[in-house]
Amino acid sequence: MKITCVGKNLKDAIIIAERSTAKNQTLPILNGVYLEAKNGKLHIRSTNLEIALEVSIQGKVEKDGVVVVPAKSLGLFISNVGDDAITLQNQKDNLFIKTNKTETTIKGYPIEEFPLFPKVEAPNHFTISSTVLKDCLSSVVVACSTSDIKPELSSVFVRLFKNTIKFAATDSFRLAEKTIVSKTVHADTLVSILIPQKSVLELTKLLENEGETRVSYSKNQILIEHNSFQFISRLTEGVFPDYDQIIPKNFKTEAIAKRTEVVGALRLAGVFVGRLNDVSLKFDHARKKIGLHASNQDVGEHTSEIDAVVNGEEFSVKYNWRYLMDGMGQLHSEYSLFSLSGDQTPLLIRDKADNSFLYLIMPMRGV
Repeated sequence: MKITCVGKNLKDAIIIAERSTAKNQTLPILNGVYLEAKNGKLHIRSTNLEIALEVSIQGKVEKDGVVVVPAKSLGLFISNVGDDAITLQNQKDNLFIKTNKTETTIKGYPIEEFPLFPKVEAPNHFTISSTVLKDCLSSVVVACSTSDIKPELSSVFVRLFKNTIKFAATDSFRLAEKTIVSKTVHADTLVSILIPQKSVLELTKLLENEGETRVSYSKNQILIEHNSFQFISRLTEGVFPDYDQIIPKNFKTEAIAKRTEVVGALRLAGVFVGRLNDVSLKFDHARKKIGLHASNQDVGEHTSEIDAVVNGEEFSVKYNWRYLMDGMGQLHSEYSLFSLSGDQTPLLIRDKADNSFLYLIMPMRGV
């Protein structure tokens, strides 16, 4: 193997690939990246056995070949050299690196020990804009559970039917759902898959560049293909909760307020929340205000109000401050819409100008 490529491109690719390696003492090969020079490109592969990634960059290939080296060692070295041309050449199982000013050899691993790159037999697929897919995944993954006790709750649920895709996540205390309609999606039967949270978080980092993304899926795996990478992840086994029944259809109170003002008021209140992260919201129809109150015996007490159009009954309800901030962070319109049916019912948060996204928070009872 012998290939010359642009230093910056190699740096960026190694940083991406290193995130998908495993810090594994019993299987050191999983700490490595697989470098293959072929067809005018350098293909860089990594895996932790849960996900597998291939990133490709352009290069001048003088000789095809393969080498596997520790990702950390290569990453540290590449990050400290310039952005000029870098030549990579294998010397048996080792990697020889030449720049304008340096010559370096990094000890590698036996090539045959690196896991085979999985092949996804997935006749089902659809195409979607990478920016749209990133937005959908990013907007709901915040509601995933951080615990692995129930794998289905630490996953993003994707449901396809006809030309509609629904993305959803819940940790049982809150729910996020994003719905899109696409001409490139055709599912004659209802399809449901669960993508692990860790895979979704990594995928959102990869979906930076514009362009079309092809999504293929089977019973156990999902393959995401872009012009610069291939990403494979296992799918979660399990059944996602039937959440449709908990989304309120009728409301006793609705309020509209400027999103930036709500976020600003929540940030101020966050200084004073207690150990349970509770903050009280008061929807005041007569005064056309939304009031916020937070108290911490070690810090102090805080009350603020923001202007709002409030219709319906007056309610004062406590919610988890962090959950509120997470939900507001996914809204983008100038005005936000808040809907609830009582002081013991969930709060539904949406963009006033966009009904494709909803965020539901359960109240904090007995606090």
